[in-house]
Amino acid sequence: MKIYIIGPSGAGKTTLAKKLAKKYDVKSYELDCIIYDDNNSHKKRSDEEVAIIFNNILNEESWIIEDVGRKKFSKALDYCDKIYYLKISKYIVFMRVIKRWLYQRLGKEKYNYPPTLYQFYDSLRIANLYFKHEKEKLERIKKYNNKVLYLTDKELKFF
Repeated sequence: MKIYIIGPSGAGKTTLAKKLAKKYDVKSYELDCIIYDDNNSHKKRSDEEVAIIFNNILNEESWIIEDVGRKKFSKALDYCDKIYYLKISKYIVFMRVIKRWLYQRLGKEKYNYPPTLYQFYDSLRIANLYFKHEKEKLERIKKYNNKVLYLTDKELKFF
C-alpha cells in the first residue's frame, strides 16, 4: 500500500500517517525530515540528497508519506495507491499551529524544529502560503481524482 497525505501544517497529516501506519503496518515518512537532516543539526540537505532519499522511498514496496504538496514531490502522485487531501479551514490550522508551538515551548510535545519565536512566525507564514497556493495543489491532483479522498476536520476525527 502506498499513501500520500497532503495538507497544511497543523492539519493532522502526521497524526493520520501514524494511525494508518499502525493500521496497515507500513512505514511513514514526513517529507520535511527528508529535506532537513535531523541527525545533523537540522541542516538542509542538497537537492541531490533529497532526490536520492525520496526515490528510495518511492521504490519501497509500501509507504505512507506526508507533505504540504510540494511540486518537487509530485512524482509520488503517480506511485501512490491513495491520496488523502486534508481540507482543513485556515482558522483551525492557525489555531493548531499556535497550540503546537505553545506545547512544544512548554516541553509537552516533540518537535522537528526548535520552538523559537522565529519558528512560530515562520510556521504561521508557511501555513498562510499553503492557503495562498492551495488552488495550484488542488489542480495538480485533479487528474488523480479516482484515488483522492478529501477529508475535512470532522471526517478526520473518525480515523
